[in-house]
Amino acid sequence: MKRVAALRCMLVSIAVGCAMIVALPRGVVGRLASALSGVRAVAQSGVSSPSALASSGDVQPDPAELDFQKRCHAPGVVRCIGFDSPKDFIPAVWPDSGLYPSGDGHIRGTMDRNVKASGNGSLRFEIPSFSPANVSGAWRQAMGKSFGEGSTFFVQFRQRFSREMLTNHWGEGISWKQVIFHGPDATCGDVELTTANYYNAGIPIMYTDCGNRGLYTNGGRPPCLLQQGDYSCPYGHMDHSECFYYPSGQWTTFYYQVSIGHWGKADSTVKAWVAQNGKPYKQWINMEHFILHNQAPGKNDYGYVTLLPYMTDKNMKVNGGPTAYTWYDELIVSTQPIVAPMEGMRPQSGKK
Repeated sequence: MKRVAALRCMLVSIAVGCAMIVALPRGVVGRLASALSGVRAVAQSGVSSPSALASSGDVQPDPAELDFQKRCHAPGVVRCIGFDSPKDFIPAVWPDSGLYPSGDGHIRGTMDRNVKASGNGSLRFEIPSFSPANVSGAWRQAMGKSFGEGSTFFVQFRQRFSREMLTNHWGEGISWKQVIFHGPDATCGDVELTTANYYNAGIPIMYTDCGNRGLYTNGGRPPCLLQQGDYSCPYGHMDHSECFYYPSGQWTTFYYQVSIGHWGKADSTVKAWVAQNGKPYKQWINMEHFILHNQAPGKNDYGYVTLLPYMTDKNMKVNGGPTAYTWYDELIVSTQPIVAPMEGMRPQSGKK
């Protein structure tokens, strides 16, 4: 479709660097300490298991925190970020992982101690009424390893949207992005998988190649599906019965599987799911036999996650509406599947 190119992301070479992988994921100590409600956990060479913490005193850790730690310590995890320490929010120095400023030079990503999925806090981006395309900056994160031909990676994070984020009119055809998986050279290019709000319609879609190819059925030629799987969202006929729409005021889990076959051949697979707290995944992207490109294999493989509300072509002189917010929490990258948050802790209803 012609309009998919309008969703192109900014062409900017912002490599976040390869942070050293250590046994203790970033932010874990702070999260476990907070679970004990004032009892400070100190760990230098390891972390107590959630079960050990639960039996170490009368105060029981928060179930949501225990659930995150279980997922964080699962086999295959190469990166786990909880956004729980004020030190995480010190602006990053190029090319490190971390927080980067907006297009007008402001740091609009902050630690929110009140609105969080678990632990001490979350990453909150503020989107002012008058702001440039790079409205709030971004969080750049090295995955922990690179993924090329024959490899598979899984990414999971929680995100929350304010009502204004979903109802503001940012300009004709202007909408925001959520997350980009990419290589070290650029967030917009051949090695790119972006999730974005489809023309501000309130539904997520995915694209690659700087917006030139959407992850739609039938090669993007109508009739085609913008979402596939448990949702079957047809182009030109979107409604709540067939499409997943972003909810406001609650945490939503976004979960991805990217299996890379051979660059340039139709043997890769991209899948994506959503889940509400305590509920199983529902699939909204199911693209098999998909072509993924890479013009510099080995040098520009997938290896970075960027969280951002970037809005291509946004005019900062146009009033987008009231100040909006979006929050991120519990970012996990793994080489193995990641269970949905709290799903294993749901009460059994007796129904299958």
